[in-house]
Amino acid sequence: MFLEIVYNPTSLFSLKRSEATNSAGKSLISPSPYSIKMALLNAIITYSSIDIGKKYFPLIRDLSISFHLPNEIVVNNFLIRILKDNDKVSPIIRIMLPFKSTIAFREYVYLNDKVKFAVKFNENIFDKEEIISNYAFLGKWFMHINYFGKKGCFFQFLNAKLIEDNDELQNYSNTLNSSMQQGIIYQMDDMNNKMKFDNVNNYDSKKVKREKRLYVFPYKQIESNKNYTFYRRIDSN
Repeated sequence: MFLEIVYNPTSLFSLKRSEATNSAGKSLISPSPYSIKMALLNAIITYSSIDIGKKYFPLIRDLSISFHLPNEIVVNNFLIRILKDNDKVSPIIRIMLPFKSTIAFREYVYLNDKVKFAVKFNENIFDKEEIISNYAFLGKWFMHINYFGKKGCFFQFLNAKLIEDNDELQNYSNTLNSSMQQGIIYQMDDMNNKMKFDNVNNYDSKKVKREKRLYVFPYKQIESNKNYTFYRRIDSN
């Protein structure tokens, strides 16, 4: 059993890869598991309470997340102006001009159709009523999320439903395993299973490194130039 959540992208998407620099920010083509879990946690705390967020944090932390993206994806390349710390000047000048303007590379992803996430938790540690209750809880709060990645990368919630046939997960992008898989590989951040709530709290100094996972997305590059890269899903007609 898993919960399928469907969103409609309403703007370009961008989320820098964890290994990207500030001046060369290549983007993932999908929200990472970490960004999805943090968005879910933020919705719970914002619209309910921090106590509810703390209570359900272990459930959210340990979620397994898979992705089903549109058949066609276009990654657009941009050069933009950003403000950078002006640290190579004298202290006096830095007080007057703490930042300097510079050029940076960014990617923005066009997703032309619905985006689906499949979330699943370890059902063996819950009884049947708790399983249904937990999935209902997650579905309720996914409905309150309206952006992933950078602010302004908006997604419109469409629906969430329980699917009992785990075989349907074969249509989803998932972590790299030993079997032969075709597609493009992205390293994506996820929550470490040793994390506690304080480790994701920006106002707390306790830190636990994020888990790095390799995900395979079944796409092939169709066309590319200096302005964009066009991908098509391998199993699409």
